Amino acid sequence: MGLNLEKALLHERSRHNEEEELIRAFRRVLEEDDATDEHILNTIRSSEDSSSDEALVLPRQLDPNRIFHENDIRAICVKYRLRFLDAALFKGDIPYEAITEIKRIQRNEGVSLEHFKIVAPAGLFKLKYKDKDPLLFLSLGNGHYYLVHKWGRDLHPLRGLLMYPFRTFTTLFRSIALVAFLFAALIPSSVVMGPHDSSSLPIRVIFFFYVLIALCGLTSLYGFSRMKNFSSMLWNSKYDD
Repeated sequence: MGLNLEKALLHERSRHNEEEELIRAFRRVLEEDDATDEHILNTIRSSEDSSSDEALVLPRQLDPNRIFHENDIRAICVKYRLRFLDAALFKGDIPYEAITEIKRIQRNEGVSLEHFKIVAPAGLFKLKYKDKDPLLFLSLGNGHYYLVHKWGRDLHPLRGLLMYPFRTFTTLFRSIALVAFLFAALIPSSVVMGPHDSSSLPIRVIFFFYVLIALCGLTSLYGFSRMKNFSSMLWNSKYDD
């Protein structure tokens, strides 16, 4: 049986057209996916939290272990001196993994997500007038937030201890008092005791209050200018004060 070149040519054209159509369809999928990514990124970049107490998302398939109340977020921010602000103020890069997670949630929930906030050190935000592992949150309303994605390196384990004095006025005073106590306690007895003294305790107590007053004065003069304010006041402030 002979080879019909016309039929072979028609078959080759048909196969070639099918391949081109598959390639075009694949490109359309990629373009649509890129457009979705760009839309999500723009939504994050322009995101401002809603002031409404109504639930913005019905978390049917969200991981309950990743849902946090605002009080929990505030406690972490105060402890480690972080900010919890609208994602629109964030000046760092949003990783692709975060966008992928948002797309997954949108597919499962069947809604377009908005109202994102970020937990990060103040240096990563575009603050007005004025160590880094951000957490991207989705506002769920009623004071609850869903942790979408975390990126960057972990905070230094000593950050909580180093930032303890800056939490509140009470923690600052406790820290100053502790330094004064250690300073007074570690002075050798031979330095503070006279030849006729039987105990160094009275002198150490006097020296403790002397150092305490001196440290309070130095903190008032130089500390507050650098600290600007306590973490309990700054955790959700968009101002550099």
